[in-house]
Amino acid sequence: MGKISIKDIAKKAGVCIGTVSRVINNLDRVHPETREKILKLIEETGYRPNSAGRALVSGRTQNVLVVLHNIADPYCAALSKILGNQWHNLDFKMLLGDSNYDAELECEHLARAHDGSVDGLIISPIPGRDNAATFREMIKSGFPFVTIDNRIEGVKTNCVKYDDYLAASIAVEYLAQKGHRHISFVHTRPDFQTVKDRLAGYRETLRRLKLPLEKELQTPISRVLAEITEAMRRKPAPTAMVAENEITAMVCMNTLLQAGFKIPQDVAIIAIGDTLPDHFTPVPMTTVSLRHDLMCRKAVEILKGLIDNPGSRKQRLTQEIIQPELIIRTSA
Repeated sequence: MGKISIKDIAKKAGVCIGTVSRVINNLDRVHPETREKILKLIEETGYRPNSAGRALVSGRTQNVLVVLHNIADPYCAALSKILGNQWHNLDFKMLLGDSNYDAELECEHLARAHDGSVDGLIISPIPGRDNAATFREMIKSGFPFVTIDNRIEGVKTNCVKYDDYLAASIAVEYLAQKGHRHISFVHTRPDFQTVKDRLAGYRETLRRLKLPLEKELQTPISRVLAEITEAMRRKPAPTAMVAENEITAMVCMNTLLQAGFKIPQDVAIIAIGDTLPDHFTPVPMTTVSLRHDLMCRKAVEILKGLIDNPGSRKQRLTQEIIQPELIIRTSA
């Protein structure tokens, strides 16, 4: 026998194609006996509904799009794995887009929101206002999407993000409790609002604790070696460093170790973020966990609700702020 079609199932059951479609999509208005008969035929014949045909009937593709900054980055890779597993458990296929910190590429991904190929979008937006108009158009059209990790400048959306200010504050307070007075902040992307918020938390916590505001190490990753070497020559040299993320912290660690410093005896290192496995770093890394798994779960819950209940899209926007927590290991 050739491939079974929905038409074949309808013919065998003695019903119209629309009735079979309603059973496949779990809709009401089907007599229980008829539903049972159709389900039995589907099981006996091994019929699998065509996804395109099902989408025409239900108005759903069962596809969602997730757009992240850089899928090669361990942090983004961790997010994509968590989100992929969660959508799979909900019987959705997750399509993954990489904006590569590029506004034009991000805009290309956003265009997929209008072509009918996905039911919703989760996006970590790049900084700036380049695509603000596009996001506003999506809101106006009622297309469901949730931003994660960062807000869109000048646009109010459904959003799940971390308390970046508090994350940096927790790091500084912990280091101060350990007796450190000269604490530097190392960052590489000052244009990101997340980094701006972490810097604000770092600076204001130093002021509140009446600790000296150190020269920040703002540099591309390629120049961290030179910046850290210069910082350690200063008097007084920093005895602790807060890194904007785990990759920056790992570069700091390797640089200090190669220069002959001991961690944490000479310099304590603490990272904001907690996605890297312990064995990735030369010294087990003390971190302020942003709880990215919780952020992903919240974002999926919100988007699934928007997809299932189109009427809710015009209601009050959901803003979730994830609270960080300190994870103490060896590096600080």
